[in-house]
Amino acid sequence: MRRAAILIVAVGLARAEGARAQESPAGGGAAASALTQDPAVAVALQRNRDVIAAKLEIDAAQLDVVAARIYPNPQLAYTLANVVLGDANTQGGTVAARPGVFSQPVQTIGVSEIVDVWLKRSARITAADRGVERRRWLVEDALREIVYAVRSAFADVVREQAERGLAHEVVARYDQTVRISQARFRAGDISEAELRKIELEGLRYQNAEIDADLELDLARQHLAGLMGLPSAASLPAELPAWDWRRTFDLGALTTVALSERPDLRAARAARELGEAALASARREAFPDISLGANYTHSDFQVSGDNPNTLALSLSLPVPLFDRNQANVGRARLDIRRAENDGERLRLQVAREVAEAVRRAARAQTLLGVFEGGGMIDRADGSLRVAEKSYKAGAISLLELLEAQRTYLDIRGQYVRALHDYRQASIDVGHAVGEKIK
Repeated sequence: MRRAAILIVAVGLARAEGARAQESPAGGGAAASALTQDPAVAVALQRNRDVIAAKLEIDAAQLDVVAARIYPNPQLAYTLANVVLGDANTQGGTVAARPGVFSQPVQTIGVSEIVDVWLKRSARITAADRGVERRRWLVEDALREIVYAVRSAFADVVREQAERGLAHEVVARYDQTVRISQARFRAGDISEAELRKIELEGLRYQNAEIDADLELDLARQHLAGLMGLPSAASLPAELPAWDWRRTFDLGALTTVALSERPDLRAARAARELGEAALASARREAFPDISLGANYTHSDFQVSGDNPNTLALSLSLPVPLFDRNQANVGRARLDIRRAENDGERLRLQVAREVAEAVRRAARAQTLLGVFEGGGMIDRADGSLRVAEKSYKAGAISLLELLEAQRTYLDIRGQYVRALHDYRQASIDVGHAVGEKIK
């Protein structure tokens, strides 16, 4: 019986562990409980539907390469001639008997094929390859945007966790104030009106606590959606905060962005695609040369026809009117458009990097004010002194509420400043073109 009980407990634990592993976005309970930002990004790059759709665009571009590599089909022709209509001609000075309609046919079978003497196929393949390369960089840029969205959503969850913790802390501390006030009311130290005012003030903090819980739930749902998870329940109960303390060199970051950002590389690939398309369009203007072979079998040998003959043919259109002018002009226009878009994007990238670095520097300075000046500790100490003084009856209710509001305001500003710095760091990475930190 003891062994059976141990076996039942072991099976139950194994099933519970398996259920936790299935719920984990990273495939394991331990990984889920320690989900950090980079693993969250990795999960999103595997499961996000926008990522899957973007990668399918590469497959679509690959089909253009397949189409460009295909050779033109040969043409097969069959001709039935010398079908007798009406009276037959004379043969050897005598009037021939009326022949049948198909008694003296001349049949010809021919095969013709375009010979690519101008290397049009290789030009089309080159243009299609350039199109695939451009599509790859566009997909890379789409992934960069998705990674940015996941990182920002992760930072939002961390901020909402901090704000919820602050709201719960304030409610817990204010509940103690309410209990002290009720004791003082029973002792006759404060009036009933003052007690009711204290209790109503507590309702405001409770509402803020409810709002913080709701905002955290919404932030978790948003992050789960970006990661391709079925619900926020697949995320661990608490996401760990992180601290990026970095120095931002504007010149170096701008250089990296101008050389590495995928949207800029896509713009350069677009110009190369335009040049390849122009070369292909120019070659398409050359006439296609077709070579053919025809075999003829004649049953009208009485007229002097050979029974079996072979003929070779050469044909090409004369490019008097259509010289592919429209496609050549369109390819030239695409090159000019790509050059303009590339230059515009270079200016935009430099501006985005500069703005992100300025925001990060400002957030870092503001964060230093809170951390370096000891504002949090001073506010916490001031509130503790006010709470003790109020308990002892040394200060009024208004003074206690003012100390509480000051503490709450400073702590809230610190949470927002820390979030702004984290978000500014994410913005810098996004502007530079980082996909995975």
